[in-house]
Amino acid sequence: MEKPHHWLNLPQDILLEVFRYLTPEGKANVRATCKYSQQLIDHPTLWTNSTIVLKSLQCCNSFFWRTLRKRRIRSVVIKEATQKQRQRMVNLLPDLTAVTIDMKKNLESLSTLKSLANLEKLQLSNNLKVLDQKLLGEIAFFKQLTHLVLCTSVFIQDSSLHHLAELTKLQALTLHARQKSPSLISLRYVLFRLPKLRELSLSSVENWENLSLCFTSPEMTTPKLTECDNFEPQYISHLQLEKLSLLNSINGPLSETALEQLSNVCSFSVSLSKPPMLMNSNFVHSMLENLPNITELELSWTGPLAEYVKILPSDLASLDLINTRLSSVDVQLLSDSSGKTLKHLGLVMCSGMTEIMLKQLPQQFPFLQSLDLSGCRLLKPDILVGFAELAFLKEIVISNNPHLTDVILKQFRTLTDNRVHVTHKNKRNRDRCNCYFVFGL
Repeated sequence: MEKPHHWLNLPQDILLEVFRYLTPEGKANVRATCKYSQQLIDHPTLWTNSTIVLKSLQCCNSFFWRTLRKRRIRSVVIKEATQKQRQRMVNLLPDLTAVTIDMKKNLESLSTLKSLANLEKLQLSNNLKVLDQKLLGEIAFFKQLTHLVLCTSVFIQDSSLHHLAELTKLQALTLHARQKSPSLISLRYVLFRLPKLRELSLSSVENWENLSLCFTSPEMTTPKLTECDNFEPQYISHLQLEKLSLLNSINGPLSETALEQLSNVCSFSVSLSKPPMLMNSNFVHSMLENLPNITELELSWTGPLAEYVKILPSDLASLDLINTRLSSVDVQLLSDSSGKTLKHLGLVMCSGMTEIMLKQLPQQFPFLQSLDLSGCRLLKPDILVGFAELAFLKEIVISNNPHLTDVILKQFRTLTDNRVHVTHKNKRNRDRCNCYFVFGL
């Protein structure tokens, strides 16, 4: 009688494809079974684009670093480390392409990272209290950067932002402040000297007049030199931004000149910190009415969707509404304008939703590929079953739902032949700075 084949006898490519769907905990359990499983789990293909969070470098031994090298880890988050420990990490992982430093104390220097020749993404975030001119000057050393995130409490010395103009390869820039945002006049100098910049994210902007000036081409009669070797980056006449994000910010209208500079924006994200000052004349209105290329929109505010639904682009592909008040009339108007083009819809913590409105979603938006209903406690088993009618649906988010048990979710997966991935991941609070989402960490 022929012996049954063990699953480990399957071809390696098949095993790696199966393991690719495991959670980190699942990978750890498989890895502990035998040496062959350990070799498979450590294969680099299972760790592509993975980020390792290093809570304390003091606890990392040689075996740990050797494992990271086997997996070809290229992205790390450093939580706690001395200058000497960071230098050791850089020596052991010289091929890092993305580094996040998230420390409770002020960061004194970036000198330990200078040997990372392949570093493209740098993030200094969350608990840094002050970002001063010295540190910004050091950032200018990393001229190969394509992504930069600076999240701090206070930006000081306005002129120090000029150093960032030397990062001419920069494609994405995030400047988030909890208390005092950087000088927008200084930021203007930088923006018009970054020819490859496509994504910009700001927070705590309190003056829309300065914001308009930030997006207005500066006069070149008195150019400012940076303090590094008297370097003057080349000026560009028109911004090439495609993605713009403003968190916890003002909502006044932009000037016509500023809107012209933002004509290439196709993805727009905003969380409004205050109600509209003048109806039909706030920031969101000016963007939606004057920028026809917007296909991705994320709006976080506690007001009614009715204020914006009639001016939403008719060819939206992605829409996230967070904390917004909904009505059946507004959702139907949205369906009439974008029902055939919308591929992603997020209704996160929205009020006014009813069970009837949820049941109508498959008919109103038949081409959805992903649906985020985080915080929707009205989503019950019979409504979930109705979402099986969405032939193109691949993912649904149902966090904080008390009605959908594991048994019900298993039945739904069976009903959809495992076509739809059901996840409980929480949508972040867009009103608060949460920079981990910038790099998808």
